[in-house]
Amino acid sequence: MRLRDCAERPIMAQAHAHNKCAAEFFDCTFSLCCTGARTAVESKRHMRPLTGLEKWAYATGNIPYAVKDAAFVHFIVFYYTQVQGLSGSLAGLAAFIALSWDAVTDPLVGSWSDGYRSRWGRRHPLILVGGLGTAVMFIALFSPPAGLSQWGMFAWFTATAIVLRTFLTINFIPYQAMGAELSPDYDERTTIARARVAMAWLAGMLLPAFALYFIFQPGVEGDGRLVAQNYSTYGWISAALAALAVVYCVWGTRSVIARLPRASGAPGGFGLRRTVDDFRVALANRNFRVSIGANLAFGMAAGVYTTLALYMGTYFWEFSSTQLAGLVVPTFIATVLAFAVIARLGRRFDKPALLCFCCLGIALNTLWFTGARLLGLLPENGHALVYSLQLLNTAIGVLTIVSLHTVTASLTADILDENELATGRRQEGVFFAAGTFIQKATTGFGTLVAGVVIDIADIRAGSEPGSVAQPSLDLLGIFMIGIISALGIVAWVFARRIRLSREDHQRIRRELSVRGQVS
Repeated sequence: MRLRDCAERPIMAQAHAHNKCAAEFFDCTFSLCCTGARTAVESKRHMRPLTGLEKWAYATGNIPYAVKDAAFVHFIVFYYTQVQGLSGSLAGLAAFIALSWDAVTDPLVGSWSDGYRSRWGRRHPLILVGGLGTAVMFIALFSPPAGLSQWGMFAWFTATAIVLRTFLTINFIPYQAMGAELSPDYDERTTIARARVAMAWLAGMLLPAFALYFIFQPGVEGDGRLVAQNYSTYGWISAALAALAVVYCVWGTRSVIARLPRASGAPGGFGLRRTVDDFRVALANRNFRVSIGANLAFGMAAGVYTTLALYMGTYFWEFSSTQLAGLVVPTFIATVLAFAVIARLGRRFDKPALLCFCCLGIALNTLWFTGARLLGLLPENGHALVYSLQLLNTAIGVLTIVSLHTVTASLTADILDENELATGRRQEGVFFAAGTFIQKATTGFGTLVAGVVIDIADIRAGSEPGSVAQPSLDLLGIFMIGIISALGIVAWVFARRIRLSREDHQRIRRELSVRGQVS
C-alpha cells in the first residue's frame, strides 16, 4: 500500500462522516418537496428527451439568480450610495469583497456537489436549501438598521451580501451542473440552455420593470428611486419570487433524479485538497483554459456596466422611472427573438463562431449609442429620438447577451464531454464553478473600479436628475464605452481560439458511448 493511501484514509473517513450528517439534514428538508421520487439507480446516461414540465421547471430554477442580478445590476449600489449615503468607493469595496468571497466558495461547492451523496441525488438538496436561504437574505439586504455610520453601513452591506451570495452559490453551482447532465445531445443541450437563459432574462427584466413602474414612481417624498422604504418593499418581493421559483424547480425535476449521474469515488466534502486536484485536472483541458480567458474579459465588463447602468439611465440620459420601466418592451422582444433564432443558428454555425459574433456585438453596441452622445451627434435629453435609440440599443444588447449566455452554457457542456473522454471523470460542478469563479472575481473588481469612478465624478447622495455637472456625466460615458468595448474585443480574441466543432463533439460522444458499452 502506498504511503499516500495510508495518509488519505483518515481524511476520507472524516469527509464521509461529514457528508453523512449533511445528507441526513438535507433528506429531512428535501423530502417535503420530492415525495414520490424514485430511488436513484446507476445510469449509463442513455437518457430520454426531457418533457415540457421537466425542461421548464429546470429553467425556472434560474430565477433566484436572475433576482439577484436584478438587485445588484439595477439597484444595490445606487441604493446604498444615493439613498443610504454610503460613499461610492466603500460601496464598490463592499461589493468587491462579497464577490471575491463568492469566487472562493464557488470551486469548493462545485467539488462538494460533484461528490455529494444522498437518496435525492447530488444536486437537488443543495439547490433547494441554497435557494431558500438566498430568498431570506434579499429581505436583509434592503433593510439595514437605522442610524448606522458610514462604516456601520459598509459592514452591513458587506456581511449581508456575503451571506446572500454564499447561499446562492450553494443553489446555483449544482443547478448549473445539473443542466449539463440532463441530456448528452448536442442540440438538446442548446435547447435546455436556451430555455434557462430565456427564463432568467424574462424574470430579470420583468422584476425591475415592475419595480420601476409601480414601486419607484415619484410621490410626496420626491423621486421614488431615492426613498428607502421602496427598497424594503422590493426586497420582500424579490424574496417571495426566488422562494417560489426554487421550490417549483425542485418539484418539477424530481422525476429526473434517478437518471442523473451519481457521485463516483470517495464521498465529497469541503476539502481543499480535493478542490485543488479537481481544478488541476480541469485546467489541463485547452478549450477550458481559453474559455476562462473569455470569461475574464466579459466579467470585468459586466462589473462596470451593472454598477453604472442606473446612474447612466438616471443622470446621463435623464430618463424617468416610467421610461426605464419601458425598456422591458425591447428586452422582451429581444429575448424571445434570441430564443427563436439561436437554435437555428446553432444548427448552421458552430458554437465558437456564434460566441465570437456575440462578443463583437456587445463591444460595438456599447460604442455607437453613448459615443454619439459624447460626440454631440444626438439631440438634447428629453427628445423622442434619444429614447427611441435607447430602445434600439437595449434590444441589440439583450439579443447579443442572451445569445452569448445560451451558447456559453451549451459549449461548456460540450467541453465537459471532451474532458470526460480525456480523463474519465465527470466534473460538471467544477467546470461551472470555475466559470463563475472567474466571472465573479472580475465582476467584483469592475464594481470596485466603478464605485471609485462614482466618487471621482462627484455624484453625491440624493442628487436629482439634471443636477449633476456635465463633466461628471462625460466621465461616466467615456468610462462605459472605453472599458466595455475594449473588453468585448478581448473576449472575442479568446473565443476565436476555442476548437470544438459539431463534428468534434459527435466524435467525442461516439467514443464515450463505446466506452460505456465496454464498461
